[in-house]
Amino acid sequence: MCGAFSFLRGTVFKNRLDAGEKLAKELIDIGITFDILFGCVRGGVEVAYPLAHTFKKEIIPLFVHKIPSSINEEFAIGAVSLDGVYVLNEYGEKEDEGYLKEVVKKTVELLLERKESYGIDFDYKKIKDKSVVVVDDGIATGETLFAGVKSLSQYGPKEVYVAVPVSSYEGFERLSTVSKVISLYVDKYFLAVSEYYEEFSQLKDEEVKRYLQLSKEFSKI
Repeated sequence: MCGAFSFLRGTVFKNRLDAGEKLAKELIDIGITFDILFGCVRGGVEVAYPLAHTFKKEIIPLFVHKIPSSINEEFAIGAVSLDGVYVLNEYGEKEDEGYLKEVVKKTVELLLERKESYGIDFDYKKIKDKSVVVVDDGIATGETLFAGVKSLSQYGPKEVYVAVPVSSYEGFERLSTVSKVISLYVDKYFLAVSEYYEEFSQLKDEEVKRYLQLSKEFSKI
C-alpha cells in the first residue's frame, strides 16, 4: 500500500512538517483510521505532528536505536527497541555473540534513559486489539522500523500501519512482511532519506518533547 513508485531526483518535501501534512492527507484519502499514533524518536515525532493535529491523537514516542558495528560505530548492523527486541542485518549476523549481547544491553540502557528524560509512562498493553500507526521520516534499510514493529506486535495490536513520506524499494518490501506500509514515494534508486528534504536538521530532545506535549492537547479536543 503506497502512494507511488518513483524515480525521484531532488527534494520532494520542504521539511518534516511539510512531509507530515502530505502524509496526513494521504491517510485521509485512502480511508485509514486508527486508534494510537506512534512517532519514531526523533525525526518521526516531527513528521507525526501534523497527523496528531489532523486526527486529534496524542503522539506516543517509539524508542528504537541502531546497533553499531564493533569495527565502525557509524555503521549500523541492526536495530533494537526499548524492550530489547532487536533485528540484525547480514553484517550483524556475523558479529561476535558477546559483543552483540553487550551492545544491545548498552543501547537499551540508552533508550531507557531517554524515555525517562521525556517523562513517558505509556502502558503498551493498551494497544491490544487496537489499530496503530507508526510514523517515521523515511525508510532506508527498514531495520529501525522493523525492530519497532516487531516490538509492538508482542502486545497484540489489531493491525499495524507504517506511514512514511519516502522509502527505498528494499525497505518498503521488508516492512511489508510485518505491517501495512503507506509511503508517499517508493524510490528504486533511493540514496538517503535526507535527499528528499530541503531542510533535514537533527532534532533536539527539547524539540521532540515540545511536539509530544502539544499533541496531548489535540487528543483532548
